[in-house]
Amino acid sequence: MKRIFWLIIGIAVGVYAVTRLKKRAQVLAPEGLQESAAKLASAVRHFGDQVREGMAERETELRDALGIDTAPNPTDTTQREDYR
Repeated sequence: MKRIFWLIIGIAVGVYAVTRLKKRAQVLAPEGLQESAAKLASAVRHFGDQVREGMAERETELRDALGIDTAPNPTDTTQREDYR
């Protein structure tokens, strides 16, 4: 009875180990690495898009707050010229 019990436990552990190793092999295969790289590239691209969007929003807020959103009027004589 003990031998049958340990045989069943050994078979279960063996099946579990083989399935885990197959999954690991698929991840490390060239196709799996390519998928991982594609996911990483997509995540980096999405992050960059989010950063650029946030920068544009913040720049708009700053321009509104500082009053530099409009272009200077060339006929306005009250504007100072930059002589640098």
